[in-house]
Amino acid sequence: MSDHPPRPQTPQAMLHRLPDKPDEEQRAAKPTKYIILIIASTAVAGKVQIARSVATSLACPLFQCDSLHETSAKAAGLGGAEPNEARYQRMWLSKMTRTGLLFPEESRPATEGFSGFGGASSSSSASMSRRSSGSSASFVSSIASSIGSTGVPPVDVGYINKPPAMALTETNRLRKENRALMVVTHPTLEQWHRDSIRKAVGEYGIGIVFVPLEGTDSDELPVLKPLDPRTMASFPSLGSSSSAMRAAPTLEDEIVLKVNVEAKIEDLAEDIIDGVGEIINE
Repeated sequence: MSDHPPRPQTPQAMLHRLPDKPDEEQRAAKPTKYIILIIASTAVAGKVQIARSVATSLACPLFQCDSLHETSAKAAGLGGAEPNEARYQRMWLSKMTRTGLLFPEESRPATEGFSGFGGASSSSSASMSRRSSGSSASFVSSIASSIGSTGVPPVDVGYINKPPAMALTETNRLRKENRALMVVTHPTLEQWHRDSIRKAVGEYGIGIVFVPLEGTDSDELPVLKPLDPRTMASFPSLGSSSSAMRAAPTLEDEIVLKVNVEAKIEDLAEDIIDGVGEIINE
């Protein structure tokens, strides 16, 4: 008799939830993880291709959530002349949590720890479960005895009463250690959108790297201020690298990675990968 392939693991429904917010004393000042947010309208050619290349290079998942933003922004604009930023922030965070990509360590199987719905139904459910388990066990033993009498090797039926345990794979371990949490796409965002998104995940130690793929005519030149002579003594030598002179970003900073939007798609993706790598590894 030919060997049968092993039974594949049954897909399990997962529940995703927000983790507990850390206390003020325990909250880190610098991001522990980063979301790379690619900003561009749907008219920009190569937007998804660039995001996919960045996600592949950074070994993190990609999620296209343009519609997620639009739904949240539309809900935030209802019932008032001014947008409800708190509502947008709640909806955006809730929808992102339900993807299972924002806080993967908080995802649990839907059947984990289930013990009925409380009250009398809980005890009846437990008794029904015991009866079902007993009948299943007797059914399996009868099959095993009949198969044993014919000389056929017994079949492993360990999956009948409970699903197989999910082992932590090498991929999951590497993802947990990766500072790039995920790459997401958004359409063009207003400043209050960016502030709401940054505040929503900043409470959990996650930073946002905004990468706009469209140039704007309203970009203002930076304001140049004269240097304080008292700080000149603390400057490194002129020969030191620029990365040594740049301070590491904090959760209070808005991190914007500006790239040459006129470059080819392949070159643009490489610029983003290099720039993000310098930011998250500081």
